[in-house]
Amino acid sequence: MNCNYIQIFTLRNLYTVAERLGTLDFFYQYYGDFNLYEMKANPWLKFMSIPFGIARKKWSSLLEFVKERIDNEQYLYMVLDHAIYRGGELPFYHNSLIWGYDDAEEKIYAADNNSIGKFAFEEISYRDFILAADVPETEYGIGDHCSRPDGIYFFSVVTSKDMHDCGTNHVMQIGKLHHDLEQYLNPPKILPDYSYGVDCYEELKKYYRDIEKNKCRVCDKRSICSLLDHKVLMTKRLSYLFHNGYVTTDYENRYRSHVERECLVLRNMLLKEIVKQCKDFPAEKFCIQLDKIKKEEIQILSKVSQELKDYLDAHEWEYDRYYMG
Repeated sequence: MNCNYIQIFTLRNLYTVAERLGTLDFFYQYYGDFNLYEMKANPWLKFMSIPFGIARKKWSSLLEFVKERIDNEQYLYMVLDHAIYRGGELPFYHNSLIWGYDDAEEKIYAADNNSIGKFAFEEISYRDFILAADVPETEYGIGDHCSRPDGIYFFSVVTSKDMHDCGTNHVMQIGKLHHDLEQYLNPPKILPDYSYGVDCYEELKKYYRDIEKNKCRVCDKRSICSLLDHKVLMTKRLSYLFHNGYVTTDYENRYRSHVERECLVLRNMLLKEIVKQCKDFPAEKFCIQLDKIKKEEIQILSKVSQELKDYLDAHEWEYDRYYMG
């Protein structure tokens, strides 16, 4: 947690992409970028994959394949047609996490993000699952920057650092953390259609102003929920850095009160406007709050980054392999 989940991204001109208005999420450098970053960024997950067509041919049904993997204490990540069990009229293919089943109830337990929340749990009947898993092979391995898996992925949680082969990923990588913080504060121009780090605040401001200008009756709350998650994790990270001696200043309380809590205030303000169906939407009020959060965050994290650089310079003999060139 302390080495990852630092950089965030969103679509550039987010307000123009109706089907992706909830896009604001974590971005992991050096782990395959957008391609299955949920698993590649976590050194405690051991994951494998099998082509969709082979799984369908070798097992009597995809349901039996899924149950076998779960019996082996593995989770699955695969494409399903959500329209089957959500009542949609047209197919809607999206990645889903499958984590359990119940033969007595004849249900598959799954989870995915959707419009009613950043993450939602599902109970899918065996009958619906069989239909939902019957996905055309052409739907695999496509999507925005290869975000859709090219097969069925299944993974387990590694419980001991002595059992996994991810090198030093289980230790505190100060060099990586410092590098990612610097890129969060000074966002790179990696892809022309995405914004990163503190630039994400500007994309949210554009989105809120568009809601006010066009008198939209809805506002996607997923992006602000993800932004708040980022602040909660950062607060925990700052506490860890101070109490383990990587920084000499305790930034935790200031960050929690001036960044995390202010982001929570903003989220609650937004939820109230959503309840009112965004009538007389106060975009500038939200923009002022975002500017306030951004300014304070930059001030705090700039100091943290400098302290981490000082620590690296003082411990170069120990941390030289963690410098990110």
